[in-house]
Amino acid sequence: MGIKNFTVTTQRVKDKADGLIGYANYLNNEKAPSHKNTKILTIGKNFDDFLKNTIINTMNFDNENKKGGRKVESYAQSFNFILPPDVPNPSIDQWKLIYKDLVLKAKNTLEIKGGTSEFAKSCYANIHDQANPHLNLLIPRIYEKERLHALDQKKLLGELKKEFNKSVLKHCNIDFKSYKPNQQNVGKRRKKWQLEQEQSIKAKEKLADERLELATETLAAAQLIDRSQQVQERAETAQIKAQEATAHARQVEAEADRKISLMEEMKNIFNNFKSSINDWIKGIKDKDELLEDIALNDVVASVKTAQKHESYDETIENLMFNTIEIAEDETKKPQISKKVSRIRKYKP
Repeated sequence: MGIKNFTVTTQRVKDKADGLIGYANYLNNEKAPSHKNTKILTIGKNFDDFLKNTIINTMNFDNENKKGGRKVESYAQSFNFILPPDVPNPSIDQWKLIYKDLVLKAKNTLEIKGGTSEFAKSCYANIHDQANPHLNLLIPRIYEKERLHALDQKKLLGELKKEFNKSVLKHCNIDFKSYKPNQQNVGKRRKKWQLEQEQSIKAKEKLADERLELATETLAAAQLIDRSQQVQERAETAQIKAQEATAHARQVEAEADRKISLMEEMKNIFNNFKSSINDWIKGIKDKDELLEDIALNDVVASVKTAQKHESYDETIENLMFNTIEIAEDETKKPQISKKVSRIRKYKP
């Protein structure tokens, strides 16, 4: 028998800014274990701009919220639109048309006012082109200073499932009704990802709490201004604390920028490492001693630079040294291992 729908899954991206950074980084990491034989294609908004704008908009929302209630714990909702194996993979142009249909459906279902293009610019999407290709879509939980409460409700998921079926048929001529899966009753889709950047966020949460308390105190003082000298003194004190809260907010924004910058630096270091070790293998195979020697020095320099970097962790170390072991086994030359070694700074 056929299937009821093509698969669409959704989940909250947990752990505030750190969780969003870790999950978005995973979506773009072709070296992740679950992304073997996967080509990652980006649609629309720049990855770094999406992270920066989403984090800042959410923190500003928490800081300016005068209605009370819980702070925003999840900065975005993740949707995965998955095609099964054994169907033709859509082209990037077809995926873009499907993406436009899905964003428009999400906007209308969420009853968001304004232009669709502006809403689309606040989202992030990419394609994992593999045996079962899928589109990953991140929608920020705060849009135009409003909390999108319906992001994780069944109505939106149901509408997006129907739109995905219709859009795939319209743009790719693939009908879910005629697809018969090779496997039945395989159960729930397991989570394959884990956060790759695990850093403490207690200080940042404390600063957010302070901003809310100070904002409340400032409002109370403002309502009593001119009634007495005592109230004026309280208002002056609250103003000073509000200035301190503003400085805290700027520190939080700077920390978000710094984390994104560190991720980009480590990505560049690792790319240099991959390029150098490929040149080293090529030099050996081609018996080009000059290329072999230059590439060896570059590999060693890349490893040492990575080990000094603030973002260097066990995941990066394992990836680098596993690559070195494979290269040395292939070339039968353990030259790199004689010059660098694991620092074992991080424990499992």
